[in-house]
Amino acid sequence: MTHPMDSYFDEQNGALFRFFPGAEVRPGQRRMAEILFDAIEDGSQRRTQWLENGTGSVSPAVVQALEAGTGVGKSLAYLLSALAGKKRPVIVSTRTKNLQQQLMDEDLPRAANILEKPIKGVVVKGRGNYACKKAWEELQQSPPDSFTIPDQKLWLKMDRWMTQTHQGDGDELGKSDDSPLWELMNARSERCTGRKCAHYESCFLTQLKNEASQADVIIVNHALLLADRQLRESDFGQVIPDAPILILDEAHELTDQITDSCAWSWSTRSMNLLMNDLEEASKNFKDLSQIPLYIPTLRKTWSELQESVPATQKVYALGDEALDLNFLTLRLQAWQTCMEAIGHECQRLSMLKEKDLGWDKLMDRIQYASQCLEQFLMSPEGWVSTLHRESKAFVRFQSNPVNVGDLFDRLLRQGFETVILTSATLRGDSSFDHLQITLGLSRRECEASESVESPFDFQNQGLIFVPPGVPERRASATQVGENIWLAHCQDSIERLCRASRGRAMILFTSRKMLEYFAPRLQAGLPALTFFVQGQHLNRQMILEEFRSTPQAVLLGLASFWQGVDLPGDSLILVIVMALPFAPPDDPILQARMAQLNEEDALAGFTQLQVPLMALKLKQGIGRLIRTKKDRGVVAIMDPRILMPHEDPKGKSYARIVRASLPPFPLVREWDTVETFLSSL
Repeated sequence: MTHPMDSYFDEQNGALFRFFPGAEVRPGQRRMAEILFDAIEDGSQRRTQWLENGTGSVSPAVVQALEAGTGVGKSLAYLLSALAGKKRPVIVSTRTKNLQQQLMDEDLPRAANILEKPIKGVVVKGRGNYACKKAWEELQQSPPDSFTIPDQKLWLKMDRWMTQTHQGDGDELGKSDDSPLWELMNARSERCTGRKCAHYESCFLTQLKNEASQADVIIVNHALLLADRQLRESDFGQVIPDAPILILDEAHELTDQITDSCAWSWSTRSMNLLMNDLEEASKNFKDLSQIPLYIPTLRKTWSELQESVPATQKVYALGDEALDLNFLTLRLQAWQTCMEAIGHECQRLSMLKEKDLGWDKLMDRIQYASQCLEQFLMSPEGWVSTLHRESKAFVRFQSNPVNVGDLFDRLLRQGFETVILTSATLRGDSSFDHLQITLGLSRRECEASESVESPFDFQNQGLIFVPPGVPERRASATQVGENIWLAHCQDSIERLCRASRGRAMILFTSRKMLEYFAPRLQAGLPALTFFVQGQHLNRQMILEEFRSTPQAVLLGLASFWQGVDLPGDSLILVIVMALPFAPPDDPILQARMAQLNEEDALAGFTQLQVPLMALKLKQGIGRLIRTKKDRGVVAIMDPRILMPHEDPKGKSYARIVRASLPPFPLVREWDTVETFLSSL
């Protein structure tokens, strides 16, 4: 039976093979394109029926989840299936700016060649990436008193760049993410007055909005997409236009991203930006503004509020015993009193100068800050309050939604004909059932979800190795593990890294664990070169140095469990130190598990905690085999990955976890794994 995707993927006459002779035949890619094309057609038909029948206030979108194993070529599959028809525009959302640019520079041109028609694509980034003309105008009139060294160079380039740039994208300048100068002149939403701004028509964001409205494909990231969907009714409105098709790549990130994007949040950074903006705004009202008189008290009350948070870096629940809630509340009330006084002063100043909308925006921010901390203290039903101590000088108060299903429905399902969720890791076990819990998909949608397997020959390309006799890691005074586990891991890692001659990545589940092992492994393996996350180099620099350094070992935390692509001989050994369960004291996870446990005492663990751990483990293991030529070993220093009949320390849930992993052979013998590594 023929399918419309045959014209692109047929091995004999398909356009893919005409334009790219010698291209690899990927049955999974073809099957993925067929499934998604059918889902898009189904979504279009449902929309037509809804318009004809007028049933319900919102058109019912088709939601198609599809897991595509590493090497399937999912980007090209979903672009071709979406662009083969006439529905426009198509929104593609992914995890990071780097992935956005990769889609724009590599995948979209390939798709256009295969489709034999021009495809206009636009990359849209978060507002903070673009310059604000009004802010730049004010900055020229009142330059900063001092600069960091990188910002001094940025300032010297700024004037000429602002007259030449067409997009206003700060990445053109090479600005850093933490540039104080860029914070003063970017287009962040807190100070944007939208259509009321004198620069609205020439604004870089307005131009970007117009460009996006004419595009075939709009490439965004999840954080921007969610922020934009929430801004639809603001003065500025959304930058991303309405579209029939939404493709959510790296969809395994969605639950966390929706939680963060929809949380009430106020932090040290938010407070510092507000105080700086208040001081800048007051410069134009030198003889009229009383705000400079309030700022010292505001800084003092905020500093005291920060000091009421325990110094230990962690995420605290509102009821955490370490928090002195009465003391915290008193400090909060003092801060709110000062904020209210400044709010009244902003209101008075807004009436002194006609059409000066900056004070209105500042009042909105003051009101939002107060609402955030009220929400934090009230912790209403359906929300869980968290207090984050991220460093000595940084705290964040947050109220997080417990369930994101309604938010997924309102922000990402409604308004589209077809919503596609895809990733290399969507199944927490052999099914998609956890998507019903995490994103609120219906039972029918979970059952209709599909998976296409990786083209890699895992049975012959690699091994999973669990060292014989490895003890179970248990809590200890060091918060890393008992001495017996620490010693066994140290010996095993040294033995594995000698056999592999470096070329290894070790994935840790906590910073304390990494900090314990890093110096000891460096002392025990002096012939190898170590790259340790958090020591001098940033993530990208670590990866570049690791690739080019013989006999190298990379020690990484959460950000290295995914998004790392090291094909070839530079990586032949991935060591997972422990099954990556979320911290048991994570307040959001606890709240979600408690809801599930109301019906079944084990449901929170088996239906949520274990599938989420399996997804992260699968991400980490996925760093090893990136092409059909890659070979290597995944070593797991945790006997809980074994089933009880394989090891007395094994766990019954290991069956669920292993069902979601690539089918590498499992070995326990040192001779086997050392011989295999030595041969590579």
